[in-house]
Amino acid sequence: MKDDKKDYRIIIQYSESGPGSKKYKIEYSASAYNRSEAIEEAIKAFNSYSQNNSASWVRIMDPSATRCWRVFPGDPNTPSFIDELIDKLPGNTAEETLNLLNRLSELEDATASSKITLLIKSDNIDIVVNAINTLGKIGDPTVFFAIKNAYFQKKDSRIRLAIVNNLLKLALPDDNITGLYLAAIKDSNTREAVFNIEDARLIPVWLPEITNEEEFDKVKKAVLKLGNESLKALIELNSNHPQVFSYASQLVKLLEPMAMELDSDYLKKAIEKYKL
Repeated sequence: MKDDKKDYRIIIQYSESGPGSKKYKIEYSASAYNRSEAIEEAIKAFNSYSQNNSASWVRIMDPSATRCWRVFPGDPNTPSFIDELIDKLPGNTAEETLNLLNRLSELEDATASSKITLLIKSDNIDIVVNAINTLGKIGDPTVFFAIKNAYFQKKDSRIRLAIVNNLLKLALPDDNITGLYLAAIKDSNTREAVFNIEDARLIPVWLPEITNEEEFDKVKKAVLKLGNESLKALIELNSNHPQVFSYASQLVKLLEPMAMELDSDYLKKAIEKYKL
């Protein structure tokens, strides 16, 4: 189940077709489960206005300049107060830095991402872990590779655990996460965390690595919760390994009642693939 919806403010910058290069901006409010969904709502509203407007000029959005942050009671209406927080990074003390990270984590403004990413180089493990957790909370995909590379550069188990728990929050559909999670599932310090994550993209990582019933139970629980996403991943699974095929077949059978109730288009393909 998703968390409750949160309130966001989104600023979209755009230009207009025709002479001149003046920039404009328009502000939206949205209630959404996360920052990316809030931005999607704002873009939908922006495009809807453009499609229903009969003017001869066209509004051209600048996606790279879109800004979104979470709104809390008592906060200023403009993002300048967030810029002031970002400018203070790193703080004069470790405690101040951690407090700044905590506040920026709440606000979920991706404008802070580049400066937070620099903190991963800190010698203070608490700061590094909190920086990674903050980036995961913000969910800015532009830092994906920096966080992924840090897993192989850092040896501390707390840092690696933070990366394992947050990397998927930063990954776009085409980003390759398999190599890192295959390494993490073989590491005793991060193995359990990989099995505890509920994300269908990890099905190709889980199935060849299951060693006991407890681990398979965790996979079954995640797969049931993810429903159609799991069926799609099982259809796309490319492996001839007997263990993988066996577990995948069992998961399709487990998902069958749910898929039939939802009239899932994936069910027939999954049954054919696993010869059920």
